[in-house]
Amino acid sequence: MMTAFTTTAEQMAYLESANMEEKVTYLLDHAQITDVLQRYGQCVDMRDFKTLRTCYTDEIEVDHSPTIGMGRMHISADRWCELADKFHSQLDGDEHILIPQSIVINGDAAFCHVLVHAHHFYRGANGSPFQTLVGTYDLGFTKTEDGWKICRSIQGMSWTEGNWQFHNDIKDSLKH
Repeated sequence: MMTAFTTTAEQMAYLESANMEEKVTYLLDHAQITDVLQRYGQCVDMRDFKTLRTCYTDEIEVDHSPTIGMGRMHISADRWCELADKFHSQLDGDEHILIPQSIVINGDAAFCHVLVHAHHFYRGANGSPFQTLVGTYDLGFTKTEDGWKICRSIQGMSWTEGNWQFHNDIKDSLKH
């Protein structure tokens, strides 16, 4: 597709009159991006950080300031997955519910706005062992020889519930 889209609505309007090859390509790309998103959530929840690495390009732009601080950074995917392992492996369990709100595809680049409900459980917490984060991810994707990969992850936070203190304690451990 040669047209650049900024919204899903624009892309859908274009696809109404597109040829069959463009429609099929869009559907396959959409399915593959959705798969990466679901694999990401499943890998974090299952503590499968080796497979999590397959979700990312080699270098990524990340800003998860609402939950881990550190600001916007360019980081290797290997290091990012190490940090994810260090953070999530301290918990006794978590569950990420990820709902893509839009996927906009422009050739070999794509953008996806995702609603996130992340539930965390930590038995050793001082106080309640439960904490929930409600927010968003704005994800950038690049189509590679190995399929679609996340190249940018910007986190937003709408609100939290529960014991944020144990989350802060785990976050602070990432600095060491």
